[in-house]
Amino acid sequence: MPLYFVLHRLRVPFGYLGKFFVVAFLAIHLPLVSALFLLLRDRPADWTLLGVLLAATLLGTILSLLGMRALLDPVRLSEVALRAYEADESLPDLPVGLPDMAGRLMTTAQETLASLDTALVAARGAQQEAMNAVRRRERALAEVTHELRTPLNAVLGFAELLQMQPHGPLGHKLYAEFVNDIAEGGQHMLALIEDVQRFAVLQEGRTAVDPRPVELAPVAERAARLLRAEAASRDIEVRIRVPPGLQALADSRSLLQILLNLVGNAVKYAGPGCRVAIAAERTEGLVTVRVADTGPGLTPEELTIALEPFGRVKGTGERGTGLGLPLVRALVELQGGQFTLESAPGRGTTARFTLPAA
Repeated sequence: MPLYFVLHRLRVPFGYLGKFFVVAFLAIHLPLVSALFLLLRDRPADWTLLGVLLAATLLGTILSLLGMRALLDPVRLSEVALRAYEADESLPDLPVGLPDMAGRLMTTAQETLASLDTALVAARGAQQEAMNAVRRRERALAEVTHELRTPLNAVLGFAELLQMQPHGPLGHKLYAEFVNDIAEGGQHMLALIEDVQRFAVLQEGRTAVDPRPVELAPVAERAARLLRAEAASRDIEVRIRVPPGLQALADSRSLLQILLNLVGNAVKYAGPGCRVAIAAERTEGLVTVRVADTGPGLTPEELTIALEPFGRVKGTGERGTGLGLPLVRALVELQGGQFTLESAPGRGTTARFTLPAA
C-alpha cells in the first residue's frame, strides 16, 4: 500500500494501469540503462546497436502495456459489474472458478452480487406484503367504522330526544344523568370513528388538498376559539403569537384540522395551570408554525409511541384513538411540508410544522 499511495500522490496517468506500467518500466529499464553505460564506457558509441536497443525497448514497452492491460481485465470487469448493478440491478456473468487472485476476485464479485440480488428480492417481497397487510387492515377499519356510524347516529338521535324530553319528564333525575352519559359516550365514539375514517382515507391517498394563500392568524384564532371552553375547564391559557398578514400556501380546512389536533392535544395533556402558545414565522420561503405547551413533557420512548398510528402514551388517563399526531403529519406532508415533535421530561412539548410561504 505505501507504494500505491506514493504513485497516487504523483498523479500517475492512466489510473491503475499507469501505476503498473511505471513499476514495470523502471524495473526493466534501470538495469538496462546501467548495462549500456558499462558497455559503452570504454569504447566508441555503436549507433546501430543503440538504435536496435531503443527499438527493442519501445516494442517491449508497448507489448508490456498491452499485456498488463489484458491481465487487469478481471479488475476492470469486476468494477463494471458493480457499477452496472448499482445503476440498474443487472446481474453480471463473470467467469468463476479460476484459482488465482484475479479469478477469486471475479468469483467473489459474482457471488456477492447474486446474494445481494436475492436478498433485495426477498426484502422487497416482504415489504410489499407488509404494505398490503397494512392496506387490508386500514380498509377493514374503514369498513367497520362506516358500518358503526349508522347505529351510533340512531343512538345519538334518541339520546338527544331524551335530553329534550318532548313528551314529558323522564321521571327520576338519575335517568337524565344516564341520558347525558349516553350522549357523551356516543359523541366520543363518533369522534373516534371519524378519526379512523379520516386516517384510512389519508393512507389510501384518496384525500385531495387545494393549496391557496391562507392567512395564518385568523385560522389560529378560530382553532383557539373552538377549543376555548375545553381549555377553560382545564385552567389552561391559550396564547396566539402569529404576525398579522403572514400567509402560507395551504388547504384552509386541512390547516384548521392540523391546528385543532395540535392545540387539542396540548390542552388535553399539558395539565391544569399550563400554557399553550401558537406561534408562526417566515424563514427562507417557508412558514414555520409551532404549538408549544409548558406541560410535563415526554420521554424519548413516549415520543416515539405518540407518533405511531394508534400509539397511546400510558398514564395520561385521557381517551382517544392515538391518531391525532399521525393525522397531523399526514396532512402536513400532503401539502408539501414537514412535521416534527420535540419534547423532554419537565420541558414541555413543541409540535412544529412547515408549509410553503405564499
